[in-house]
Amino acid sequence: MLDLKFIRENPDVVRQAIRNKNESADVDHLLQLDQQRRDMLRRVEELKHQRNVASNEIAKLKKAGQDASEQIAKMRQVSDEIKKLDEEIRQIEHQIKDILIWIPNIPHPSVPVGPDSSFNQEIKRWGKIEEPDFEPKPHWEIGERLDILDFNRASKLAGSNFITFKGLGAK
Repeated sequence: MLDLKFIRENPDVVRQAIRNKNESADVDHLLQLDQQRRDMLRRVEELKHQRNVASNEIAKLKKAGQDASEQIAKMRQVSDEIKKLDEEIRQIEHQIKDILIWIPNIPHPSVPVGPDSSFNQEIKRWGKIEEPDFEPKPHWEIGERLDILDFNRASKLAGSNFITFKGLGAK
């Protein structure tokens, strides 16, 4: 997952990477949500400062034996607004994470751009590639046969694209 600060500082690079990888992610919406979150965080910090100042005033008034009910009511309003903003910030952060998940990594400039994987180019081979004298099996079949992977339990726990290890596979 790309760093939000990197995206904020290099939005055009990220947009180009998204186009090059034939993906779709709304960078502009992400940056808008990020700005909203940052503004709200600033506001929360200001409100916390106000609450601290009011708390000190209340302590002084009570120490002097004066009525502090007005300041207490004001402090409650500020605390309620902080709670409301904190919840909104959590929701925005969730939206930001949902968008960030779909933004691909930035490919190296030497990577060829094409509409699909058929445009991939083999640059170099190293060593001798040996052909096995048996039919290779995919890792998921081998894992199930060895009883070290449990795809059924994984799908119940976390949905698709997830595995759980068991027995020797978990060690």
